[in-house]
Amino acid sequence: MNSLLKYFSLLLIVLFITNCGGKSNSTENEKSKEELAEEKTIHDIEQLLKDLPDPSLVPFTLKSIGAEYDQAHINSLDKIESYKSNRDKMALNMGVYASDISYMAAYGHEDDCLEYLKASHGIAEFLGDSAIYNEDDINEFRGHISSQNEAEISKILGKLFLETSLKMEEDHHLTMAGLALTGSFVEGLYQAVITIETFPETKAGEKLLEPLVKIVLGEEQALLDIIQVLNDLPFDDTIAEMITELSILDRLYKGDLQEIEEKIEADPDFVLTKDVMRDITLEVKRIRQQITE
Repeated sequence: MNSLLKYFSLLLIVLFITNCGGKSNSTENEKSKEELAEEKTIHDIEQLLKDLPDPSLVPFTLKSIGAEYDQAHINSLDKIESYKSNRDKMALNMGVYASDISYMAAYGHEDDCLEYLKASHGIAEFLGDSAIYNEDDINEFRGHISSQNEAEISKILGKLFLETSLKMEEDHHLTMAGLALTGSFVEGLYQAVITIETFPETKAGEKLLEPLVKIVLGEEQALLDIIQVLNDLPFDDTIAEMITELSILDRLYKGDLQEIEEKIEADPDFVLTKDVMRDITLEVKRIRQQITE
């Protein structure tokens, strides 16, 4: 399933930055400040994609350590209507729902996965993109989720999304892409930390938490890349709020999480507990709530 779930991050870029280049009438030596700024944003988004952990990491790690499927890990589709008054919030939650689809696919919940896939199609249309949607493809996709056929799932999703034609206004698509990636990143972290928070406080449970904690520790560079992308974008209230909140998260990485990482490296017998993740868990939950509520 790894290629399928990695695909969802790539999807967000395909949806929003296809044809970013090539729209200018200026020569390379006469590029405007706006064009140069756009090129920098595209470069920073591409760097983010390189550093962004595979979205399969969280859901498949959850499954491998025996964590049960939990509806609290995903955002309700009932909220979509409330997002329509704010395009930025809709874009953030498009990213959230992409990670939710990854989570549901990992656990083989094909009905829920397809419901969210259909809703994502509607969100893409709302944001100005006409996504390809074919009922035959959806029915085929259902069968492949059930059988966990990675190659065929990737093929179907490629047909559904990679042939999508971008129809968004040029002054919006990079902002929407940056916000969607932000939402997807936060949702993946959220799924990890709330599992850590609710895992049984037993010796066996503490040992099983280690792979999840290591996933959280490994997302620091992606966090820095997201902050950089957001700083590239034209500021509005949503972007400013996300930069502020993610910067707090960055400080926690440089403080509490760096200390945890050093202890893990220095002492192979160091036992992780939920308490060591308390501050970052609270912050991730707070950011996620701001995005989804």
